[in-house]
Amino acid sequence: MILETLHQSVQTVFTNKIRLVKALLIPFIVTYLLRSLKVSIAGSEIYEEIIVFVLNIAIFLVSSIICLRTQQILDSHGTDDTRFSTWKGISFDAQQRHYTTYLFLLFGLLNAIWAVFQIDYDWVNNGVLYCILLLLGCAGWVIFSRLSFVLPAIAAGKKASFKDALELTKHKRLYAFVIAGLLPVAFYMLFIGLPIFLLFANPNFAMSLKFIYVFIWGVIVIAIPFIIAAIEATAYRALMDNSEATEISSVE
Repeated sequence: MILETLHQSVQTVFTNKIRLVKALLIPFIVTYLLRSLKVSIAGSEIYEEIIVFVLNIAIFLVSSIICLRTQQILDSHGTDDTRFSTWKGISFDAQQRHYTTYLFLLFGLLNAIWAVFQIDYDWVNNGVLYCILLLLGCAGWVIFSRLSFVLPAIAAGKKASFKDALELTKHKRLYAFVIAGLLPVAFYMLFIGLPIFLLFANPNFAMSLKFIYVFIWGVIVIAIPFIIAAIEATAYRALMDNSEATEISSVE
């Protein structure tokens, strides 16, 4: 069941809270500062697309560190004593580079899928072709959700590839789609889409709480990759153990 996976994710995160704080606090702070800098230069005289591009790359790289370390710690749950955990900064070892490479490929695939869904019907000017493109986008979304499980496999120390991710999720396509396809969209709509909607719905109120609003929204944006990584790590363990938690049919 999906709810069981979510429950296990929360439980494992709280169990490993000390290790997670020591491993992720510095990357979280760096990511927040980078995002704040990006927001601060928007609309200013120093605004340049190249600067925003460099900041986006930096944010992506640090976010990949957050995702990898989260999945590493949750995968090794119960094997290390939190008393011996150490503070970690920003580093890119071989495993991190391997992880970041696959994350970048998945990010590119996700953008391609999003581009398909954004195609204007008037541009296609053909109902059949438009439906085919939408079906291709849906198929790509399902494939993306399955390929995403290469990330927790790499975090677990395996020399994994996309082929391994497809093999792992071969008999659990729906479970993989819900975990890595639907839940991230739901989180982004709830924690990013809703605040933006409220901002436009009542801009005067939002401006009166500008600092608090921006601070909380910034923290949420940074936290979402962590949440998704934690859930996928738990789901990966369930898939590896062939747990009953992967049985969608038991959900009513």
